[in-house]
Amino acid sequence: MRRLTLILAAALALTCAAGMAEPKAESFNVAVALLTTGTNTLPEVRGYLDEVHVSVNDGASTGTVALAYVPLDGITAAVNIATNEVIASKVWRPAVDSTTVAGIANTNDPPARYGFAGETVRCIVTGSPTGKTWTVTLKLDR
Repeated sequence: MRRLTLILAAALALTCAAGMAEPKAESFNVAVALLTTGTNTLPEVRGYLDEVHVSVNDGASTGTVALAYVPLDGITAAVNIATNEVIASKVWRPAVDSTTVAGIANTNDPPARYGFAGETVRCIVTGSPTGKTWTVTLKLDR
């Protein structure tokens, strides 16, 4: 009986861990009103960034989309994740080089996913026609 209880407890723990690891999507809109630029933020992003999907509500407009995060210390300047020219919609999978303890890029290793522990992610759209709404969706893996 004791052995069965331990097996069931282990199975329950694995099930809970597997459920927490599911990917999730976080979306937010960037409205471009009277000017050809717009910005918006998504606070407290958590998880590893797998994919960014950007689209515009008319399905045809062009704009430059810059995605950055604000480090948790609140002092360091925003860090660019990716900047791309987008026509109608675009998907990208940004990655970052690891660094040495001295802060120098390790160019011989494979790039890693961005990991977030509560940072704010900011999106700035420039060069867009006015009156458009851009939707940014971050696919995150916990």
